[in-house]
Amino acid sequence: MAKEEKRKKIREAAARLFAEKGFENTTTRDIAGAAGINNAALYYYFDNKEQLLYQILEEVIRTGLEKITEIEQSPQPLQEKLALILRIHTRAAIDFDKMKLLVHEQRSLSPEHRQELKERQRLYVRRLIGVLRQLRDRGEMLDLDLTACAYAFFGMVSWAYRWYRPDGKVKLEELSEIFYTIFTQGIYRERAAGTKKAKKQLKTC
Repeated sequence: MAKEEKRKKIREAAARLFAEKGFENTTTRDIAGAAGINNAALYYYFDNKEQLLYQILEEVIRTGLEKITEIEQSPQPLQEKLALILRIHTRAAIDFDKMKLLVHEQRSLSPEHRQELKERQRLYVRRLIGVLRQLRDRGEMLDLDLTACAYAFFGMVSWAYRWYRPDGKVKLEELSEIFYTIFTQGIYRERAAGTKKAKKQLKTC
């Protein structure tokens, strides 16, 4: 097996174990056993457990950033760009092990690695904000705070890893459509009775 293939196998084994047991409770011996190698051989491919976690998360963020950048810079209509970004992020969100690590285990990284990933995630968000800004400037979107909208978008989709199951009644394509509808249209029918009055209650929060 080529070295990079072996490294990938180790990363996948580590991601499963980190998600299942937590980073702190997973040993290098656990990872080596799951990857089918001895503990000493693990250090031929990775310096330590933290480096493994960093490379797992870095790959997730880098892959997503490359895809969202390509979409943002494409000549496609803006609404199609938004739909594509949502579909890509939905697919990433249901990679349960890695999304769980992305949400909960960045704190286990070194300060330097944590800061590096945080900066890349901010760039990821800025790509979406760029699409939303164009939609707003063209009058196709309400005049809302773009940063709040972007984080609402990612928050809604990212949390799917907690409850979504591929073998459930909602299929991936339908899930993407549900998210897209909620984000772009809301859940109420046009001029649904009581919505204006209900909205006033938000001002009492």
